[in-house]
Amino acid sequence: MMRRHIEHMVFSLLLVMAAASSCKRVPLYDASSGIYLELELKLNLDMTVSDTIDLGAYPQYYNKVHLTAPSRLAACFYDVNTHQLVAKEYVGPTGGYIQSVPAGTYDIMVYELGTLVTRTASDDVRGQLRAHTNDISQSVTGVFRSSTSDPVISEPDHLLVARKADVVIPDHADIDETIVIHADGKSIVETYSFIVKNITGIENLSSVQALITGQASSRFLWDGHNPTAPVGLLTTSVADRTRKCLYGVYNTFGQIAGQVILNILVTTTTGEELVYPVDITDQVTDPDNTDHKITVTDTIKIIPQGGSSQEGYSPTVNEWDPEVIDIPID
Repeated sequence: MMRRHIEHMVFSLLLVMAAASSCKRVPLYDASSGIYLELELKLNLDMTVSDTIDLGAYPQYYNKVHLTAPSRLAACFYDVNTHQLVAKEYVGPTGGYIQSVPAGTYDIMVYELGTLVTRTASDDVRGQLRAHTNDISQSVTGVFRSSTSDPVISEPDHLLVARKADVVIPDHADIDETIVIHADGKSIVETYSFIVKNITGIENLSSVQALITGQASSRFLWDGHNPTAPVGLLTTSVADRTRKCLYGVYNTFGQIAGQVILNILVTTTTGEELVYPVDITDQVTDPDNTDHKITVTDTIKIIPQGGSSQEGYSPTVNEWDPEVIDIPID
């Protein structure tokens, strides 16, 4: 009996030792360095949407206005002269202790990891780090493709970014107390809401999307500038049959073209594809439109195949009639 008890104790001790050997301290919040990067992330956007837009009923829209804190961010430290990446560490949503960065002066850029759609590329050079999404031009076919000749990209999700220039990191041996580096972060994409109020024939609508032209394909994280070639942005839309309107909330890297068109892409109950283009340039470029609300009051008539409508178009190509030419033969 005593032997069995001793064997049980030895087995339990081995289990504890095995568990201990499999664990290790993660240096994410290790205070030994004395340098703490403190982050304050802006998670709620300073914007309101139309009362008609039910954010509570559509989480994909709610999450574009009220952001979720990321679990992990990359903190990049760049040489202030060469702009080359010197060190990269990983921190949580409120920050973390910095360990691997040698003494020097740095430009710091912190960006969110783990986004579903938005991707980052080229973080080895400060000015080349950018956010982008996939080209989905091939998925926009048929009549809908006629709404733009530019490439079409996936709508980006939010990417939180914080920046801090000319930060001095002292030698760790010279630190007597914790040094706190504070940086504020916010999303580098812009968010807009739209509502199309006057829809007739909404009962003829089977599904609806929106394609916005004149958009940026990506955004550089350090200074926020965009590439110059415009793209189309495909996003979702909701048909509110009770109020006879359409609405949606979308994210964008920004507008870069002189004209921005909101194309309402409708599939009718008979399978017909219709495009309703609306010029929203004045609204998205208006500096006073701080809420980023787009309101369309033009009447849109959704008429099934066989009807006619001045608002929507469904371009087709007709076969040529045979042409007979008499060629005289001498």
